Amino acid sequence: MDDAIITVSLGDRSYDIFLGTGAYPLFQEWVTRSFRGTPAFVVTDRTVFSIYEDDIRKWLSGIPHDVLPLPPGEEEKHWETVQEIYSFLARKGAGRDSLVVAFGGGVVGDLAGFAAATFLRGIPYVQVPTTLLSQVDSSVGGKTGFNLAEGKNLVGAFHQPRAVFIDPGFLLTLDDRNLRAGMAEIAKCAFAGVPSLLETMEARSGKWREMSGDAWIRVIRDAVSFKVSVVERDEKETSARRILNLGHTIGHAMEQASGYGRLLHGEAVAMGLAWEAIFSRRRGAAPAGLERRVIDLLLGLGFPLDDPAVPDPAIAAAIGMDKKKMVSDIDMPLLTGAGSCALQRIPVSLLREDLPAIREELRGIVRDRAGAAGRETMRPRTEEEVPMPLPGPGEAWPSIASLERRVVGNPRDLGAMIALSEAYRRAGNLAGAWETIKEALEQSPSSASAQRIAREVEREMMEFLPGVGESPSPLLEEVVILEEGAFELRPADRHPDVGRGRGAAAGPRPPAPPAGMPDSPRGEISPEAAAPVRTVTMATLYWDQGRREEAIRIIDEILQGNPRDPRALAWREAHQGKRPEDGEKKVFSLNAFLKKMMKEFGYDVSRHH
Repeated sequence: MDDAIITVSLGDRSYDIFLGTGAYPLFQEWVTRSFRGTPAFVVTDRTVFSIYEDDIRKWLSGIPHDVLPLPPGEEEKHWETVQEIYSFLARKGAGRDSLVVAFGGGVVGDLAGFAAATFLRGIPYVQVPTTLLSQVDSSVGGKTGFNLAEGKNLVGAFHQPRAVFIDPGFLLTLDDRNLRAGMAEIAKCAFAGVPSLLETMEARSGKWREMSGDAWIRVIRDAVSFKVSVVERDEKETSARRILNLGHTIGHAMEQASGYGRLLHGEAVAMGLAWEAIFSRRRGAAPAGLERRVIDLLLGLGFPLDDPAVPDPAIAAAIGMDKKKMVSDIDMPLLTGAGSCALQRIPVSLLREDLPAIREELRGIVRDRAGAAGRETMRPRTEEEVPMPLPGPGEAWPSIASLERRVVGNPRDLGAMIALSEAYRRAGNLAGAWETIKEALEQSPSSASAQRIAREVEREMMEFLPGVGESPSPLLEEVVILEEGAFELRPADRHPDVGRGRGAAAGPRPPAPPAGMPDSPRGEISPEAAAPVRTVTMATLYWDQGRREEAIRIIDEILQGNPRDPRALAWREAHQGKRPEDGEKKVFSLNAFLKKMMKEFGYDVSRHH
């Protein structure tokens, strides 16, 4: 076990990191020797506690202790949670000789460490990290703190633990997403200063899930040893330690701009690594081609490298609040080679201005990489370029679940989005069909198939809502939705088979089904696919249609998943006390709803075209 002990040499603040499977006997021995008769106060989260309650009791058997399980997640990393820890310590009689045990992931370690740093002006604590990310990063080095709405980790303290106990056995209970998130921090260490670790990761890129226990220990040890070597040179992050922020300047901004909890920290760091690799080359720090090596590794690990839902201005504003900001500049690590980086003072304005170009270049690199593999991604494409992924004659219709996975995997896959909308329509899920086809029309307003399906969805919704009495609707191809929330009404480019006159004597011609589509009734598609889309937009649509109980239920379900969702909370407040009365029936056609939306932006859509 001596080979698995890493010492952090910081004078009177030195401590050991114990790394190995089955580390709990070492924990018991260490606590008994160092804090004999002293009570321990365990801070964990409810998810970890539900899995490891027996293990916590086992690790602390024979040691007086109390346990505080906190709500889990990055969104809980705020001042109110810190106060909860303070109250727990005060109620249970913690003193300056007591020991706080941070048993959990990075959020738990940061919060418990900060509480220990400040309660009674500082009490000792140890880290027992249970996620890969916390094992290789946040548990080592003494950084503690919490988030503000204005930025990540803006309040904190340097408070070194007395010991760290890393047991790779905890990784067995992690799902792929959380395990992958830790790989981002390992990749950061590899690119920042461990070329041998980089070679190991590149060799295992697509097979990292298959690593043995010994392989995990070696990878964790290499990453931790690198961080320890940096912390020993610069404990308080006045200079050299800032290279550990590689990927974090843009990563933290992406995490904040998307709303804490949407992205895991490691996912945001992976995005930051890719974006900052491109920025490093644009600044002349990194050699040409290194950015592609970074991107190839991260894609091989399975990371998404962009969140299209987060606009450039939101990322730029979050960078302005980054904790590494110094006056109008940022001390930012830039890649200089495969396994090396250097700090540069970067004007905040320069980084902000470069974001759109960085994002566009990243999308181009990913597109080229995917194209070489026979599939193209991350680019809105026209109908002529992407045929709808529909089956040929006699072939099985793709399941809604498979189409949903394809759309989630690549929100720019226009063909899959159109096919998913049609599948929803055939299943009777008109709400889901409309939400999906609306996204397709945003990407390609002149797509003939998207327009055809949108009109069919509208027609069926009007049939579902008889007696509305609305006048015929304008052609959907005349509605063009521009980026960044701007709306404009103008004739769009029309496909030859689109745009038949409204006044034709024979009336509107029903659209022909796409080639190869089966003629089976809608009911043949699995009933679970017809569940309504859970968005605030759909809640508003249902409300305006008179389906108010369904609208309220959607908002309730959104808030069950995220009680702090600002749009859902605002919707609930605006509609408070307006639950439907018996017999009340207020409905609008889809056309009326579109008119209402357009008029909110100041456009006159009352005339017919």
